[in-house]
Amino acid sequence: MRKTTLMILMLLTVLTGCMNESMNKDAQEKKKEENSQSYTADNVYQWLHESNLLEGEKEPLPDSVKEHGQFVNGYSIGDIDIIEYETAEGTEHLKDHPIALVHENIVLMFLGQMSQKDSFQAVLEARKPLDGLYRGYFNSAEQQSFVRQFRDESTNGFKETVHHFYKLEDSLKSDTFTRFMYQKEVTWKGTLVQTSPDLLVVYAGDAYNGENWLNIKTNSTEMLPYTFVVETKNLERQSLEFNVVRGDTITVKGQINKQGSLKKETHWGMENGLVIQ
Repeated sequence: MRKTTLMILMLLTVLTGCMNESMNKDAQEKKKEENSQSYTADNVYQWLHESNLLEGEKEPLPDSVKEHGQFVNGYSIGDIDIIEYETAEGTEHLKDHPIALVHENIVLMFLGQMSQKDSFQAVLEARKPLDGLYRGYFNSAEQQSFVRQFRDESTNGFKETVHHFYKLEDSLKSDTFTRFMYQKEVTWKGTLVQTSPDLLVVYAGDAYNGENWLNIKTNSTEMLPYTFVVETKNLERQSLEFNVVRGDTITVKGQINKQGSLKKETHWGMENGLVIQ
């Protein structure tokens, strides 16, 4: 009997421990969720960033903003300032400011355009990121996502760029190229197809089997959307000699001057090209 009682007590102890652990875990999860929805500068930054409403890197706020007695934290991102105060009372001096959006203890200062103020307000009220939003100077969230990738030097190689560019809606391609890509300097890598004193042809598709430029233009046109033609940099108007041959991997820096097309099977172009590797 004593043995049975001891076993029951041990079992109850284990069960109680498991229940307490489960309750603690639930409490921790609830606390974590509450923290992620609280109005802090970090949370607001995350919500707005994931809603595609911010452009640029975090920068410190001016000292004049930090001097306020209730100031807690904040950031300047491009043309938007995010300011967190201890309480809603700390925002009183900005409630009627013409470029401010005040919500609870958070203030957004619009240093540029305010045309999308409603989108920022919606995110603040939702306390989470919202889908389908984008900055006003883009034509869609899809275009903004591409431009972000293109501006990031770690992801704007030729392969990555054309892969994402060809996924854009046809109606966005020309506008995207004209406003965000034309004359922008890039560093692109690929396989050398042909070289001449002032021209390089580089292929960066999945497989290269030794085709020359004439073969690609006439018989293997499906390779053209993954090819870029480089007008090489020659400031002294002299012939340039390159220590590379067909099939070599090369890296070229230059400015984009021609848009390629997957549907029309046309190549990309670069000017002021300089072989850097």
